[in-house]
Amino acid sequence: MNYFSILKRYFPILLLLVKTNAQISYSGSINPSKMVRLSDQTEISLPFRIAEAEVGYSLGNFEIKTNSALEYRWSNGENELQFREAYLVWYPSWGEVKLGKQIHAWGAVDGNNPTDNLNPYDYYYMFLPGAERKVGTVSGSLKYYWNDWQIEGVFIPEHEGNRVPFGESDFPFGPPADLTEFIIEENSSEFGLQLQTSIMGSDIGFNYLNGYDRSFTSIGLDYSNGLENNIPILGYRKTQMLGINLVSFIHDFTLRSEFAFFSSNNHHLKHLIADHMGGENEEEGEYFQFVSQFEYTTQTDIMISCQLIGQEILYDSWDDYYDNNLSPSPGSVAIVGPIDRLIYFKPGMGTPFASFTDLGLMLSASANYFDDALELMGNTFIDLKDSQFMLGVSAKYSSMDNLKLNLSISKFMGEEGTQFNSMEDFSHFQLGLEYHF
Repeated sequence: MNYFSILKRYFPILLLLVKTNAQISYSGSINPSKMVRLSDQTEISLPFRIAEAEVGYSLGNFEIKTNSALEYRWSNGENELQFREAYLVWYPSWGEVKLGKQIHAWGAVDGNNPTDNLNPYDYYYMFLPGAERKVGTVSGSLKYYWNDWQIEGVFIPEHEGNRVPFGESDFPFGPPADLTEFIIEENSSEFGLQLQTSIMGSDIGFNYLNGYDRSFTSIGLDYSNGLENNIPILGYRKTQMLGINLVSFIHDFTLRSEFAFFSSNNHHLKHLIADHMGGENEEEGEYFQFVSQFEYTTQTDIMISCQLIGQEILYDSWDDYYDNNLSPSPGSVAIVGPIDRLIYFKPGMGTPFASFTDLGLMLSASANYFDDALELMGNTFIDLKDSQFMLGVSAKYSSMDNLKLNLSISKFMGEEGTQFNSMEDFSHFQLGLEYHF
């Protein structure tokens, strides 16, 4: 009997089993919104997710999950259907196995996780919380539970960098032109390990990632068409990360902390550097990032959160370069005064807020009123080293089930030369509706 005959005979039975045991779940939202500048009330024309949907299909110990979004831009009607996640899950008795396009979640603090680097960031949505600003990547993950221990391994067959807004006049800190054609990337795989357990009432986790930077950096210049017609060469450094995170409770306070150490180099691009620049120009760097957060809920049900975000570069190979090439030779006259450095090491992995400052403070407070119909929130980010800061306030009001009216204001301020100074024109007011189904 051939396979077609077998399938024809047993297909009605399989269909009956699927109808009997399978479960389909779905949820989603429609989110039209408008963003205008505070300075002159002109529109800020950037893409946003006007609709989102999550669909799940489960049968026994297996489940298929999808997360899709329709991205839309008001000014020209551009739209794109994005499948942010689509993966298969198997739930054996000992753990969990996932395969497909996924958004992973590592770390302990809210949002700004230096240890969470499995997914690239979508900079169009950088000010949204958690997974909303991540890009899903094709990967496989396995979790194994043993007593109070949880072990997770993640394999990513092909590296993917951050989604960068190229040539967006309304975006405050994106490159002015599309540099995609200048980015050199070889097919490269990544893997990570996470170990979690509970000790004396506290949750502790250890992370390791062997991968590549999420942000591209400059490798050098291509002089093949002459000195006056050089073009940039960009690439992704190889980076290893070691991290630790902790969640503990002291009376009514919740404490969350993360610490990550990074070691980066572009040795794997050595042959490309030599081909384009006529010589080796290797770059190395080591740095660490940390975030400490505490949460407290007052007697009036106001949720207060505080995050201290820091970064320190421990080693920069460009220091050696400048020391060797700019230090005076024996018998020469010493150079007096500081030397402006044209090139220096820039971290390419970790929390995006570390790119604004080496030490910053984020504060937020939120509360619900009228049986949770009204949610009010205020937040601020303060640079503790340079004079720049951000202020934000928002309100969400639900007049009926599944429908919310959202209002928010974001204001950026900073002295000349700071990142937030260039973002002052990005200060905006946003109004939107949110319908859930």
